[in-house]
Amino acid sequence: MSYMLIELYTATPAWTALDPVSRGALFARIGAGMQHVDPARIKPLAMGPLDTDVPRSSAEQFYAVWQCSDRTDADALLAAIDGTGWHTYFTTTHIAGASGGLQQHLAELAALPKA
Repeated sequence: MSYMLIELYTATPAWTALDPVSRGALFARIGAGMQHVDPARIKPLAMGPLDTDVPRSSAEQFYAVWQCSDRTDADALLAAIDGTGWHTYFTTTHIAGASGGLQQHLAELAALPKA
């Protein structure tokens, strides 16, 4: 079973104040930091801007979905992202958990205790 990491993020004023050269420098740090991530164990599945006109959308601007081999790899990815200085420029919410199928998830929901 794989482990999923989902990021929701929004640019901070520190990001919007950066000039193009400084933004490029951050992108270079991100590229260098991601060199330490094993592509056989951590795969980017999708990323981009959020459609905010869908019902119950999040207020964040962007998302990224990563498939990791396990929680340890997700933790390594989070450490690599943190090491680039990302969180200075983007307010980020992380969502993570083991991936499973619909029937498994329905069983998990059904097993929740009655209030």
